[in-house]
This record gives sequence, C-alpha cells and structure tokens, in this order.
Amino acid sequence: MAKRATDSKIVPQCANCCLLDFSEGYCTAFDDPEYQWRDGECWGRCDAEEMIRRLQAIITYNEGHGMNTAGVAKMRLELEDWRETVRVLRGEIA
Repeated sequence: MAKRATDSKIVPQCANCCLLDFSEGYCTAFDDPEYQWRDGECWGRCDAEEMIRRLQAIITYNEGHGMNTAGVAKMRLELEDWRETVRVLRGEIA
C-alpha cells in the first residue's frame, strides 16, 4: 500500500500490530488509525500468527482462481518470513 500523506500516524494502541511501517510510523492498512480505535479496538489489528492465516488465505484463494502466479510466489516468500518470525517469537529459533 502507498504511504499515507495525512492522518496515518499510528496511535499508542497500534503497538505490536503487524500492519505498521515501523520505520516511518504509519499504518499500512488504514488512513486514520485513531478512527479505527474509536470503539476501543481496531478490527484490523494483526499479530504475527494472524498475518500467517491471512496470507495463507490469500494464497489459497489466488491459487484456486488461477490468479497472479508471480504475486503468489512473492506472497509465499512473505509467508515463510512470517512463519520464521513466529518460530523466533516462540523461542523455537535462537
């Protein structure tokens, strides 16, 4: 997603969400993260294990519909990176 020009700065509640560009400090999913938290929780909030589930669902859907094989290959690499992240977080990899 493109970097947001306005109202995209993350809010404290966004900490530990995987949908952030940490180096730039903006949300990659929503134009206004503060608004997403208006009801006490952002429905898009995503941890590493949820990111794996989402990517796997996207890959499965795309493969099932014969769509964008180059994109699927790229997502498979990203999926493997997230799997490794989860293994590290669980202490399975030092």
